[in-house]
Amino acid sequence: MTCIRFGDAIVCVSPFYRLPLRDGTHVFMEWHHYLGPTFFRDRDCNRIIEHWYDDPRMVEACEWFTGRGEKA
Repeated sequence: MTCIRFGDAIVCVSPFYRLPLRDGTHVFMEWHHYLGPTFFRDRDCNRIIEHWYDDPRMVEACEWFTGRGEKA
């Protein structure tokens, strides 16, 4: 997470990713090192996807993301 000081305030920005789902659609995700993922339906991160863990496509995408670079 990148944090920038603006005068007396600090603004932190999480990494932002576009993840494909197996049905050909995609979602947007911010990754917080201490909170985990937050999923959104739009690039502007305004339309949050609540209860994403109930959608097998979203869980699969999250597992793929967290498993990147692991050897089988």
